[in-house]
Amino acid sequence: MLFAIVPVKDLSKAKERLASLLPQDVRTELAYAMLEDVLTALKSATLIDRMFVVTMDRKAIGIAERTGIEVIEESEQKGESDSVDRASLVCKEMGADSVLVIPGDAPLIRPEDIDFIAGKESGSPSVIMIPARDKMGTNAILRNPPDAIPSRFGHDSFRKHIEEAGKKGIAFEYFENERVGLDIDHPEDLKFFASKESDTRTYRLLVSKNILGKIRA
Repeated sequence: MLFAIVPVKDLSKAKERLASLLPQDVRTELAYAMLEDVLTALKSATLIDRMFVVTMDRKAIGIAERTGIEVIEESEQKGESDSVDRASLVCKEMGADSVLVIPGDAPLIRPEDIDFIAGKESGSPSVIMIPARDKMGTNAILRNPPDAIPSRFGHDSFRKHIEEAGKKGIAFEYFENERVGLDIDHPEDLKFFASKESDTRTYRLLVSKNILGKIRA
């Protein structure tokens, strides 16, 4: 059984690193639009047995429920790694043999991207990753079993996850994917996203706010 989880923090003050381009209210709208894009893609993937959003955020919970995705509701958050590892253990208790973690802020993700990663799962202890564009972050990680290695999200997480796999003697693979690799955290990420028209809620939001010109400048 392969489960997928999308960790979501409180988005009311999201994306502070985009403050030079967008005011807070637009950054919050952007964060929810990206989440909807990701969850819509996840819901249409065919190789995932169960799907969860892991969060305390009430609006994110509402988006998940409307999309038809289950929720692991948190009572506290100590960071992304802690949220992912706790949720992965919950999934393991539910019968998951492996867990795929994908970000809620990578709006170009498509169902076939998710199925590609899921299709690489070998049924034996392994770690499969998609790095961020800068090869520093980890934008998707599939672990068999769900607790094969501890999460090391944050600065330089891609390297740290590879190191954790090495410590445990667990085979790992990684694949580059431009859509999965583009999580929008920094101004340059948003500018790259805005440079290419896409049929996403996120792009339509930027159009509706009349801010594409500012972002592309």
